[in-house]
Order: sequence, then structure tokens, then C-alpha cells
Amino acid sequence: MRDRLKGTPDQLREAFLKLRSPRDVAELLDVRYDRLVYHIYVVPEAKRYTVFHIPKKSGGQREILAPATPLKLIQKKLNQVLQAVYQPKPSAHGFLPARNIRTNAEPHAGKRYVLNIDLKDFFPSINFGRVRGLFLSKPYNLPDEVATVLAQIACYTHPEDTWQHNGKVVRRSYLPQGAPTSPIITNMICAGMDAELQRLAKRCRATYTRYADDLTFSTTLRTFPEDLAQVVDDTEGRKRVFLSETLRSIIEKHGFEVNDKKVRLQDRRFRQEVTGLTVNEFPNVRRSFVRQVRAMLHAWDKYGLEQAEREYRVKYESKHRGPYHAAPSFAHIVRGKLEFIGMVKGKGDPVYLKYLGHYYSLIERDKLASK
Repeated sequence: MRDRLKGTPDQLREAFLKLRSPRDVAELLDVRYDRLVYHIYVVPEAKRYTVFHIPKKSGGQREILAPATPLKLIQKKLNQVLQAVYQPKPSAHGFLPARNIRTNAEPHAGKRYVLNIDLKDFFPSINFGRVRGLFLSKPYNLPDEVATVLAQIACYTHPEDTWQHNGKVVRRSYLPQGAPTSPIITNMICAGMDAELQRLAKRCRATYTRYADDLTFSTTLRTFPEDLAQVVDDTEGRKRVFLSETLRSIIEKHGFEVNDKKVRLQDRRFRQEVTGLTVNEFPNVRRSFVRQVRAMLHAWDKYGLEQAEREYRVKYESKHRGPYHAAPSFAHIVRGKLEFIGMVKGKGDPVYLKYLGHYYSLIERDKLASK
């Protein structure tokens, strides 16, 4: 089964909007109808996804759901179709071509105030009903059976999270973090919220962007707009940020919940960050990140690749990887970190060019030594 469909984006969009039956869905995704039904209804849920957990930076565990290969191929093709269908809002920067954490941070660079908001349980909060409702409503207006099949392809049904409704057992079904279709569907679900928050920001003379579940507002005004948030002293004399009822109600109206522990209002006297990048003057990586890359190159240079890799694994490698993903090599990790610096600072940046040159010199040295 191929993971890419033939046809231009316009052709895929037109075919999507003409879907009238589940068989049309199978034809669009270039899969036999009986195989589509088998993979999304017959295969037990425990065999459709592999569940594993990785630690969150803020503590706790993040659930990752890796779809089985046949289902993943179907989801990849549906993702290709939805990428052609979705019209990105200017404020959306996550999971989109030519947009990334840098483009998300750029509009907030050099601002007096930056407000960061995190949405709680972003992927699990988008349940089967919301996904199905997305395809039923404008601008797609797809038939019930089509919307149901599309939601079934995209959602994971938890085998143990159940409740009773009208005498029937109902299982919780939601967007799985780890499926190829989930990122684009979150953007489609968030389109209405993005439009409302964009209008609110404009009224407040502020800038708004969203990267997945990270919402950011910024302004050059002397006082941060109270229609967005305000800082209040709590009963213990600590300063706390409270979102306005207007802002919070828009978020909640669209089915999301604010993670109040991660709401931050940063002024330019201190380090301002947006999606992990500092933005006080321009989007930039943290100094600690550059120092880490320099230390990795130094260890490789002084002690050799194998010893540097062993030290790195012991000190830093604490990630819980998926069952199908082997740990990348030390050289690959260094190159990835260098490319991240280049993406953020620019490929002509002296720091990037200096460390990239060091990297290539070590690669060449090791090649010569192995001959």
C-alpha cells in the first residue's frame, strides 16, 4: 500500500468535498473498501495502536500512540488530503509547510509584553464527536456516514476508559498524539478559535499566534491590555496573571481548557520566550543550548566519537523512544542541533558557520583515521 496519493492539491480538495459515501472515502484514499473497514473497525484497538509514554518537561507522562503500519498508511494519505483542504489562518504556525517555531516567534520579537498560554490536554481534549462534527459542518458539509468514517480513521478508542450512557457502555475516543492525521485536524478544529482570538488581539492592539497548544499574545503598549490579562497580587503577596473573562470564554467556547499553571506574562526587562526561543530582540536559541553544542564538539574532538557518545548517553539521553525508533547516533544528534541553530539564527550566522565547520572537520578527521 502506497503512502502517497496521485493528484494535485486542487484535485484532492475537489474529490474530498464530493465525498458522499464510505466507499468514496476508500476510493479517495486508494484502499479497497473491505480493507478500510477491516483496519478501522475489525482489528482490535490494542492492535491498531502501540501505547507508550514519555516524560514531560513539566513533570508527569505524555501518552504517545503509534498506529500500526496499515492504519498509519491510511492516515498518511488522509493527512495529504486534509493538507490540501485546510486553509491556514495567518496566526497558525504548527505542523504547516514553511511555518515553524521561528515563524511563530518572529511576530513577538522586540515587544514590551509577551503573554504565553498553554492549552490543557490538547490532543485528548479533541474527541470523536468534535472530529466528526468538524467534517459535518461548514465549510465541508460532508454526509453523516462519511464524517463518521473519517473520524474513525483519525481517532483512538481507549479500551478501558468507559462509562454508561442510556444503558450502553461508551468508550472514550479522541485524537491520538502520534498519528499522522492528528496535527492537521487540530489546526482545522482550532480555525474558529484562531479567527476569534485574532480579532480580539486586533481590538487590543496586540499580536496573536498559535503553535499547536501554545497561544501567544504580545504588544508594545505601555500597559498590557486588561481585555487580555492582568497581573494581580494574591493573598500571599505573590503576583499572579489572570486571563480576562473575554479571552478565557473564547478558548472554552471552542472546547479547550487553559492550563493555568503555564500562563505567563513577561515584560522586556526579563527574558521573554515564545515556543522555546528568546524574543527580547529577535528570535534566538538559548545560550545554554549553544554551550551544549560547543561542549559536544569539544568532547568529540578531545576524546573521540565513541567516548563522547558514551558520556552524552549517560548525561543527557533520558528520552523514552517509541518501540520502532532506535536512538540516533551522536554525530546525527550534533548535526540536528546545529541545523536547529541554523534554522533559528539563519544559515549565514557566524556561530552556526563556526560550529558547522568544526563538525565537518571532525567528520573528515574520523574518515581519514578509519582508512
